Amino acid sequence: MAQLRHTGLYVENLDKETEFYKYVFHMYPICEKIEQEDALLIDLLRHVNVSILVTKLITDQGKKTGMGDMLELIQVTAPLQCMVKNNSTMNIYTPGCLHLGFGIDNMEETIDKILLQHGKQYTVVHTMENGNKCCFCKDPEGNWLELIESCNK
Repeated sequence: MAQLRHTGLYVENLDKETEFYKYVFHMYPICEKIEQEDALLIDLLRHVNVSILVTKLITDQGKKTGMGDMLELIQVTAPLQCMVKNNSTMNIYTPGCLHLGFGIDNMEETIDKILLQHGKQYTVVHTMENGNKCCFCKDPEGNWLELIESCNK
């Protein structure tokens, strides 16, 4: 049996992204800005003087069940010469790109909050064959978000 415990998202500005997910999706911090000294993660990143800060956020459902529904925001700081930034745009269909899917109660309210927090709406809200509403947006750092409002509320 497998279980998806969390999604890890690498970010540039941990404070800004934390506030975005807390405000828009009402996520709660499990821990905030914890410095990681995990040798495995540092080895994986292959940088010597790397600093890793982690914030873990969870939804109401995750709090209730005690499992899953967790977002791990990870900020990696390395010496400037180690950091390479690709200026190309990651499309949602680019291999290696991901999106976070959120089940929400109110599509319009959630989109308004995303825009207020400097995120962007990329598609119109459309109704799927099953009656659910769906829309794609981006958070302030450009990470893709899929919003799904269930017709079975």
